[in-house]
Amino acid sequence: MVWDRALKDRLAAETGARVRDWGGGLPLAVVYANSYRVAMSNLGVHALYKWLNDRENLLAERVFWDTDRLSTSGALSVESRRPLTDFSALLFSISWELDFLNLPPMLRAAGMPVYSKDRDESQPLVIGGGAALTANPLPVAPFFDAVCIGEAEAILPQLCQALEQTVSLSRQEQLERLAAVPGVFVPSIPAEVKRRYVQDLDLFPVGTQVFTGDTEFGDMFMMEVQRGCRFSCRFCLVAAAFCPFRWRSLDSLLDQAAGARKYRGRVALVGPVAAEHPRFADLLRGLRELGYGLSAGSMRVKPISDEILDELAKGGVKSLTVAPEAGTPELRRAIGKGFSDDDVIAAVGKIGRAGIRQLTLYSMVGLPGETDADVRALAALALRCKAEADRYAVVLSLNVSAFVPKPHTPFERLPMADSPDIDRRFDLLERALQGCGVKVKADNAAWAQVQAALSRGDEKLAPVIEKLDKISLAGWRRSLKAAGLSAADFTARRYAPGETLAWDVIKM
Repeated sequence: MVWDRALKDRLAAETGARVRDWGGGLPLAVVYANSYRVAMSNLGVHALYKWLNDRENLLAERVFWDTDRLSTSGALSVESRRPLTDFSALLFSISWELDFLNLPPMLRAAGMPVYSKDRDESQPLVIGGGAALTANPLPVAPFFDAVCIGEAEAILPQLCQALEQTVSLSRQEQLERLAAVPGVFVPSIPAEVKRRYVQDLDLFPVGTQVFTGDTEFGDMFMMEVQRGCRFSCRFCLVAAAFCPFRWRSLDSLLDQAAGARKYRGRVALVGPVAAEHPRFADLLRGLRELGYGLSAGSMRVKPISDEILDELAKGGVKSLTVAPEAGTPELRRAIGKGFSDDDVIAAVGKIGRAGIRQLTLYSMVGLPGETDADVRALAALALRCKAEADRYAVVLSLNVSAFVPKPHTPFERLPMADSPDIDRRFDLLERALQGCGVKVKADNAAWAQVQAALSRGDEKLAPVIEKLDKISLAGWRRSLKAAGLSAADFTARRYAPGETLAWDVIKM
């Protein structure tokens, strides 16, 4: 009852939720294997919810994993507070590999077997999608009946048609029908699957559909500007998983923003490289004319446009991020970044002159070929940036994360650096910058190792995930040991050229 009341309060605090009659359409659950607060900042959830509920023959409700608020009733939908087993299919959206760990407890809370092979016709189909599963679904493939490879808008029409047409058939017949849908991977019917994507983004506007204050960007209207990337950084999954580089037209974006203006006064522009939109400055001006304040996350170091920076500042942007990625030009060239230290300093100066007063530098450690000298050079570059930032009273910070080799990237066959080496280099950076006015924020290297294992793993990890007694580093290590595995089996391995990779079944 406590959880039921909490869901009622949550729904009452929202604007834009769709509460629909269960007497008509096929009921589908949009499931995010993380908390409500995290999920409602994910535009994939909003896009899926809108697409499904815009169709009279379908009905969609949202389900999240709020472990601190669960009662014995398990995971319930926000809209009607129904259990997962009331739905015909559960559509999981998974953007981050660490959310794989939440799948078994979530299915158990719903009263369902974790493994697909153990479920029968009385239980809903479990279907996955999202960036993490598109890259490599193998570690959790045994939990899913089907996985969508690529962009939802390209797959949903045929997928939902198949679900409707087979709702009264046996589970095996349903799976065979799903396996025939382009872009759908059915683990029990192994076959290569080609990633699907949409050509014309204007046909599928993506933005905040349900407004709530209980999320990271709750005071903003989030709007997707573009997908993919025209740059080919060797460490980055975006160019492979979301190519080709596409953008929405200026008119469609401004029309979409105009319709949402009554809900929020600020707009967050979403996309891997949103500022690379060919009419980005015009978009910023148009949004300001609609009365919006602006929010933008990161800018490329080079080129960085004075005109765009001026528009961002006029729109009230107070902070930006730029990514040197590595400490030396040589290492940057090795990872596909073609700019110099002086280019980074010039970008800091331009941002300061535009009147933006907070700047975050983002970089990685543990990159292939990196040495301690590269890390010391990153600290020296941060100090040069600090000197330039001080000229304009800009507060500077440095965020660093561990390099994680990703499937379908040029670095997919390379090992990840050991956690002790990464931690030592994090410490080297922090000591070099201590007392210099640059705040250093370093990610957890041990959890990055878990992410790497899940990124590069195969079906052998499914029982490790399923048998986790506690989602913690100690629990992960215990479960690996019980399965006769180690994280190094997946993180430290260097694959030979031509050697078959677990994720080769996915064709980008």
